[in-house]
Amino acid sequence: MKHFFMWVLLLFASNSFSQIKITGTITQKNTGEKIPYVSISSSIRNGTTSDINGEYSIEILEKNTYLTYSSLGYKTQKIAIGNQTVINIQLDEIETNLNEIVVTALGVNRNTKELGYVVQEIKSKDISEIKTPNFLDNLAGKLAGVTISQGATGVGSSSKITIRGEASFSNNNPLFVVDGTPINNNTVFNFTNEAAAGFQEIDFGNGAMEVNADDIESVTVLKGPSAAALYGTRASNGVIVIKTKDGTKKKGLGISINSSITFDTAFRLPDFQNEYGQGNSDNFKYGNGLGNGINDNITYSWGPRLDTGNLIAQFDSPVNLPNGTIVRGGDTSLYNGLPITPTLFKSNPNNLKDFYQTGITTSNNISINDEFDSGSYRLSFTNLDSESIIPGVNLDRKTVALKMNFNPTETTKITSSVSYVNSSSDNRPANGYGSENVNYSLVAWGPRSLNINSLRNYWQPGLEGVQQYSFNYTYFDNPFFILQENTNSFNRDRLFGNVAINHKFTENLSISLRSGMDYSSEKREFKRNFSSNRFKNGAHAEHDVFYREINTEFLLNYKNNFGYFSFDTSFGGNRLDQKASTKQSQTTNLAQPGIFSLNNAASPIEVFQFNSQKRINSLYGIAKLGYKDYLYIDITGRNDWSSALATPFSVDGTSFFYPSISSSFILSNYTKLPENISFAKLRASAAQVGNDTNPYQTSGAFVSQTTFNGQPTFSNQNFIPNANLKPEVTTSYEFGADVRFFKDRLSVDFTYYNATTKDQIISLPIPISSGYNQQVVNGGKVNTTGVEIILGGTPIKNKNFTWNTIFNFATNKSVIKDLPQENGRLTLAYSRIYDSANQTVWFQVEEGGEVGDFYGTGYKKNAEGQFLIDDNGSYIADNTLQKLGNYNPDFTLGWSNSFQYKNWNASFLFDWRQGGEIVSRTSALGNVGGQLAETSFRPDTGIVAQGVNVNTGQPNTIAVSAESYYRKFYDRNHEENNVYDASFLKVRQFSIGYTLNLNEGFLGLQDVSTMNFSFIGNNLFVITENPHFDPEQLAVQGNGFVSGVEDMSYATSRSLGFKVAFNF
Repeated sequence: MKHFFMWVLLLFASNSFSQIKITGTITQKNTGEKIPYVSISSSIRNGTTSDINGEYSIEILEKNTYLTYSSLGYKTQKIAIGNQTVINIQLDEIETNLNEIVVTALGVNRNTKELGYVVQEIKSKDISEIKTPNFLDNLAGKLAGVTISQGATGVGSSSKITIRGEASFSNNNPLFVVDGTPINNNTVFNFTNEAAAGFQEIDFGNGAMEVNADDIESVTVLKGPSAAALYGTRASNGVIVIKTKDGTKKKGLGISINSSITFDTAFRLPDFQNEYGQGNSDNFKYGNGLGNGINDNITYSWGPRLDTGNLIAQFDSPVNLPNGTIVRGGDTSLYNGLPITPTLFKSNPNNLKDFYQTGITTSNNISINDEFDSGSYRLSFTNLDSESIIPGVNLDRKTVALKMNFNPTETTKITSSVSYVNSSSDNRPANGYGSENVNYSLVAWGPRSLNINSLRNYWQPGLEGVQQYSFNYTYFDNPFFILQENTNSFNRDRLFGNVAINHKFTENLSISLRSGMDYSSEKREFKRNFSSNRFKNGAHAEHDVFYREINTEFLLNYKNNFGYFSFDTSFGGNRLDQKASTKQSQTTNLAQPGIFSLNNAASPIEVFQFNSQKRINSLYGIAKLGYKDYLYIDITGRNDWSSALATPFSVDGTSFFYPSISSSFILSNYTKLPENISFAKLRASAAQVGNDTNPYQTSGAFVSQTTFNGQPTFSNQNFIPNANLKPEVTTSYEFGADVRFFKDRLSVDFTYYNATTKDQIISLPIPISSGYNQQVVNGGKVNTTGVEIILGGTPIKNKNFTWNTIFNFATNKSVIKDLPQENGRLTLAYSRIYDSANQTVWFQVEEGGEVGDFYGTGYKKNAEGQFLIDDNGSYIADNTLQKLGNYNPDFTLGWSNSFQYKNWNASFLFDWRQGGEIVSRTSALGNVGGQLAETSFRPDTGIVAQGVNVNTGQPNTIAVSAESYYRKFYDRNHEENNVYDASFLKVRQFSIGYTLNLNEGFLGLQDVSTMNFSFIGNNLFVITENPHFDPEQLAVQGNGFVSGVEDMSYATSRSLGFKVAFNF
């Protein structure tokens, strides 16, 4: 045994003495500048980095190995050691103009120099550096011509994305593709009732938000039809191509861990007045919140002055019961006419601020990647947990992702990418106008004398679970009661991914087979407790949402070179099978309080159900021709056969063909240019793509209706189907140039496009006497023109400091050239309060107008544009629809910057949208109610409306009370004075971090390559005209988002936090 240990010790000793020390200096090949912080690793896994002077030292265990030198922006080198002890390395800079590889249509990797159309790519760091629950929000301001708008309910709400504006009357959503497989990005709302009853709209998030940012390697945007034509009928609005991370090609197990935490605070709160409290005509006294007192059945802030020492009975004033118990004035069920002790009538300026809480979002990700025989894999797990600034609202999402590459033979490669996502929330807040939205009680109609903290105990004593406690019982619910008792929860399981096989028959001929699926199953539950304003006896609903899409495809490829020519051609096909269903079962009357089950229904259960199936068969071909590395031509063609255009009796008209041609001419490879021009390319393209329709537009179908005596009922659809319906067709022409200067230190990418969309699918109104209210037809032509400029540069670059900057500018306009009806305007959508046509913003189009125009009513004016005033001193309403504005911006400009100083890095992003208009319901209702700062000027002598008398034409001199003036000027029935400039300038993102490049054994951790610590911020600052809301937020109407209207939005959040990342 002694001899054994002796041999072991000698073995270790011999190994320790056999280590070889390698030293050297790393420089740039062209300039000779020393390169700091280059990563040096050996094939047996120990590693180091070069210091500030580019020098390094590394000890290796044996000479029969090699060293790998890698650094961002330089070509990686691998050097055999042999007998060398000093190895000096010269690294070549990557010539970006020759080696930019992006993912294009059908998941094909292409060199950007070959492309005859513009694509734009964002790398992983720009997506995952600052975590947001919806990764789409991280694209805002970073892509020319791409607009991201956020939902109005904070954490977990949908984001709307449009590429190059809106040209379709029916669908402007781009297609999302992950690792070659399309995924669903729809937002499915619950069944609602437009009247002041039933459930309000709930936003459960859009589909693409469930793509995990930590798993994304790159996002490529195919903007124009030429780039997207190979995706056929689904690509008329562009394509978002997402590539996920692969297993790294290195020896040994690699582990990455990153965690972030952000603290979210309410941002952009309304600017309130705090001089006047609840009441009307300067009078108020609480009785029972139903009119028993003085003006206590209304919640306007046209009451007495605040903070003057007045003692007034209020909902939270004490009531002394005969038994000595003290209750509150709002505990109306507990006392019978006993007097309410008056208390100080004072302001509560921090009401809304006190209502919101500090939200916390944490994200923890661990990924493992490794090589195995003939392949590699990456396995990732991410847990995102977000507590909203809205009390009781949250989002929890867990993601498991696996990506594998396997080469069973030299000619066969198998890849698989799959993600499983579980998303859930205990509560999603209601959208829009109505008592289920807490902003209805807190902002629109929440009096400035209301003490929000008095509402936190929201049950009347002894009546817990039966009767809520609130400040008013006419139309309002206690905000905390809403969020804790009237919840909208969901749990969603989702699986998406694909398996692909690529086999090379010869060096020139190969075939790819791929089958992918996107599957989701979601359960939602809606609870409404007893005493809810809309459901006095409570309510319960269960909503099942199902979606499945399967894509199976093949692609046969042949490529070869013939002298100066290169030739690459492919032929393929795809079958899409799509199935969706949604079913909501509900009761609006519970037998017993607090038991949320359909078995507890006290009235017949209502069931709303919709099922949909669709199939598209496709064949497509690609021919790519190159000549002498300076001229490239692509020709594509795709034919789709869509079941949505079929009828029960015929499949005629289901086939449609889409061609495209594009060309790239690299001027810098063709002829010698001035020395300062390092690269120059001209490009042009022409393409045609389509946009079919939803199922059941070409033939009649029965749909379920409200039950009658507990029995289900069905009726025809409310529109006349069209058996001859054709797909929309967009024909586009695009021209551009990509020029780079000073060895790519400055780059300019310019694009002009002109696209015409015809045969729009339109629902025309028809007389109700026909038994229908709409008819589906083809018609209408929209012409869209636009310019995009991407200006990038590296103003400073030396061995210690680098500054990269990029500007993304875009402008476009969509003009209506033709409509199917000769006279009048065509209504595409509307946004209204309940079902009142007098409180409606109409989104209409007319020949010569633009997509995005919206209309409403206002006030009468004379020929000079002056307001006409009646003999009582009031504005005169004009119920004739007038154009109020257009929600599209005149231009957008994003400015992103990144800095690297030694091991420090920093970045920031500005996002500027100029122009466009928006109607604010929050402002309208808050001003009508006397809540907002605009109404604080209330002279005793009244206010004289600016304008001229309707009869005399003379300037108005008649004063009216401040209450009458503001309620007329901001009247919610007439939107003209509630339109605001939608321009804004935002500081969207900021980060500053430090990276430690570590050697083996640091803190006992083996093979730690880097540690990065960052301070991060999101949505930091905004400049905009309206002080009350974020103009970027979307309203919801029925089953869709509405641009150009802000409707009872929740506060957006400002996020500050930290991120730490480890790479082993």
